[in-house]
Amino acid sequence: MKGKLINQPALIKSAAGAALAVLCGVLLWATPSGDPWVNASYDYLFRFGTHSITNPVTLILMDNEAFDQFHQTRGQPWDRNLHAQLLNRLADDGCALVVMDSFFHELHDPATDAALANAMRRQRHIVLMAEQAEVDHPNLAGALPALPASLFLDAAGTNWGVAWLDPDLDSIVRRQWPFPSPGPYPSLPWTAARLTGAKLDSAPRERWLRYYSQNGPWTQMSYSFALTQPKNYFRNRIVFIGTQPKTSRPDGEQDKFSTPYTRRTHEASGGVEILVTAFLNLVNDDWLERPGAAVELPVLVLAGVWLGGGMCRLRPWRAAGVAAVAFLVTSLGGILAGQLTNYWFPWLVIAGGQVPCALICAWALPKIFAKPVDSKPVHAGKPPSTPGYALIYPPFGEGSYGKVWLARAASGKWHALKIVYRASFGENPDPYDREFDGVTRYQRISGQHPGLLRVDFVSKKYTDYFYYVMELGDSVDPDWESDPPSYRPRDLFSERTQRHARRLPVRECVRIGLALTDALDFIHRNGLTHRDIKPQNIIFVDGQPKLADLGLIAEIRPLDQVKTYVGTPGYMPPPPELPGTPQADIYALGMVLYVLCTGKAAAHFPEVATTLVDTQGPGDFLPLNNVILKACQPVLTERYATVAEMRIALQSLPKPKDEGW
Repeated sequence: MKGKLINQPALIKSAAGAALAVLCGVLLWATPSGDPWVNASYDYLFRFGTHSITNPVTLILMDNEAFDQFHQTRGQPWDRNLHAQLLNRLADDGCALVVMDSFFHELHDPATDAALANAMRRQRHIVLMAEQAEVDHPNLAGALPALPASLFLDAAGTNWGVAWLDPDLDSIVRRQWPFPSPGPYPSLPWTAARLTGAKLDSAPRERWLRYYSQNGPWTQMSYSFALTQPKNYFRNRIVFIGTQPKTSRPDGEQDKFSTPYTRRTHEASGGVEILVTAFLNLVNDDWLERPGAAVELPVLVLAGVWLGGGMCRLRPWRAAGVAAVAFLVTSLGGILAGQLTNYWFPWLVIAGGQVPCALICAWALPKIFAKPVDSKPVHAGKPPSTPGYALIYPPFGEGSYGKVWLARAASGKWHALKIVYRASFGENPDPYDREFDGVTRYQRISGQHPGLLRVDFVSKKYTDYFYYVMELGDSVDPDWESDPPSYRPRDLFSERTQRHARRLPVRECVRIGLALTDALDFIHRNGLTHRDIKPQNIIFVDGQPKLADLGLIAEIRPLDQVKTYVGTPGYMPPPPELPGTPQADIYALGMVLYVLCTGKAAAHFPEVATTLVDTQGPGDFLPLNNVILKACQPVLTERYATVAEMRIALQSLPKPKDEGW
């Protein structure tokens, strides 16, 4: 007979709803899984109008018509005689500024090159394009600008800028510059804006593009028509000269990018159009910025508390009405903020993430919290019998499937004891059985490697529970034995919190990495995967870092047999790759080394503060960073094939002359 239903206090439901809505917002905001919400918040700003721009800009394009008329070949340099002819025409008209989105890196025919250089000298102002070149050095990774040939650079008065666009994974260009501008060297739009007299803020900041319209607020014409315009047509105008892609399809053609306007059409535009947009942003002080984590995170927390906590107090139909109003108000506020200010906010995280989450909570939580009065809480009361071990209250750890206790054996030796409850797995008994089998398999090998937390005993599988006994990790408080309930394990998470800037020295990170790669390689060679490597699951025993939290360890299976989606967000490889594989373990271990050596959360990967390189020294940090970047490659084929290969890479890192790793 079913028990009588009772209503739980409204405060509990509100707190649960608030916590879930806050968690939903933070995960969407801080992890790659939320990128579609964040990116769409930016993209949809431009579907509802934008700022009006009146700068006299003309865009002259080397398009299909011009290629045909002048018998030029795509992929080959444009005839420099044509460039010289056009520049002379612009100089005759009194053009204010010319920006060349073409790279004159090499000299060709002396007479033609001289004619082009002379035409450049005639301009009031001209800016030449530089390219981005990678630094090829065994211990450093970076980039430097590749400048035009000195003949042309001198003719341009040394006015140059790098034409470098950095699209996101969906091919849309959203930032003016891949790093905070003005950066170590100028961009092409930055130099052009400086020559127009724009007041540019030299403080480095992350600038986002403000797009103006689908076709841009400029006059656009084919190269073939530019030479036929009336006299003085270009007087006092700003002229950008660049290439238009052969088609608008987003294929592999160079200098082809997407914009927020092509989000639905999946078309593409030329890079010169985006460079002109960046130029107009700088000239008109019209770029966009994000408020930063110090503003965005509190807003998301407050929104989650208000939405989740408030809507869980309402009846479902009223909660639906509040959700609709909240969606409209948040969307309108986010769009207006981008229109009326120079800031944009990821408003869809609230409107498209937290609002639906809060509505689901308002519908589901009352049913979840309305339980029969005669039902028994799964983990309430005293634990079941554990013969030979006295448990210390309260448990010092708790996971999805059980609790971890400090236990004292009859001999007086301290252990960690975890009880796994059958009821934690719901109605399906298979996961409970797999958990028991996994721990049993792991026990057989746990004592064979110093980098694994040793399991000393596994009980039999009872109907409702089983437990296993492990060696006890070091304590954060060395005097814990005088007060056993105060015991807390010393893991990499607690170790970071005690260090300056929450980061460990590079040498210590490498030592830990070598120990863990060796332990993980041993697990993989025994046909198992860990599936949940993170700082909290790496504990110290007698100062030695060891892989812990055995609950998710499983047999290595073919990819088509990987069914469960387990792990910790931030330490799992990005979709569509499945977690729970040896390659996913490599990704997670690389992310652990990232958070250890940078002090940043996993969600910030691959961001690195410049002060970190300055304090640690590029000779130590950058080689380790290269190992981390390869281990955390989102493309599976570019990651280390085995953890043994990653260990070899760590072993080969440069060592100090007076100290080994």
